[in-house]
Amino acid sequence: MKRVGFIGLGLMGGPMARNVLKQGFPLTVYDVVRERVDVLVTVGAKSAASPKEVAQASDVVLTILPNSTDVEAVILGPGGVAEGGGAGLAVIEMSTIDPHVTTRVAAALAARGMRMLDAPVGRPSTFAESAELAFMVGGDVALLEELRPVLLAMGNTIFYCGESGMGATMKAVNNLLSITTLAVTSEALVLGAKAGLKTNVMLDVFRQTAASNAHLQMTYPGKALKGDFSPMFMVDLAHKDLSVALMLGASQQVPLALGAVAREMFTSARARGRGKLDWTAVITVLEDEAGVKVRNA
Repeated sequence: MKRVGFIGLGLMGGPMARNVLKQGFPLTVYDVVRERVDVLVTVGAKSAASPKEVAQASDVVLTILPNSTDVEAVILGPGGVAEGGGAGLAVIEMSTIDPHVTTRVAAALAARGMRMLDAPVGRPSTFAESAELAFMVGGDVALLEELRPVLLAMGNTIFYCGESGMGATMKAVNNLLSITTLAVTSEALVLGAKAGLKTNVMLDVFRQTAASNAHLQMTYPGKALKGDFSPMFMVDLAHKDLSVALMLGASQQVPLALGAVAREMFTSARARGRGKLDWTAVITVLEDEAGVKVRNA
């Protein structure tokens, strides 16, 4: 059984690492927040003092980090994974980052005889807890098959998207659609409430017409419409992920007008101090402007 290292134990990474441990993989963990490491140590993981030490203790290293800068620093920087790993080490990079960074990191590891899959995750943190995540994978197919048991310790759906970087690209495109859809859903709900429609009527109609989407089925009813903004996926991360998509659009010369406007909605939410709240808190910005509460309509 492969020795697994896990770097990044936040809202997603913490439960993912716990599920790796539950499947019997020897696990070594690292996070800049010591308390997160301690939680995993109490259930059987070993701690490391640096990403380099994680790599030295592992056959495969998993990373899920906030942004591109963090990924490059943790994997390629001083005291990083590349310094600790030997030839043949496998890395599964699961962050939502610029695909160009993904391919650059993979190439740098390959030059050292190491291997990498990009496998960003789909579905929110509740699915991380239940090991029902989806993975969008880019890289060598043979490496995917070798590491499939590790991925299946954390999720139940694997999409092979193509060569290195295609997993990260798919994640950027997927999040563009998902986050923009959530933003326009909030506009529709606030407009309807302001105009006098009952929320339950809107949901009934939306769900049974072409307007239906997962945010109407789960995201809003499970969070904002209950007045619960504890984060499953933060406003800050939605803003960051749209920025990743917009950078990709610029690199491909594809205009993303709706994505740009949606990002401004999340910028407004952050400016009002709501960056650490659930992404559905973007609706509160519109509610403030309209003077209406959708959950009370």
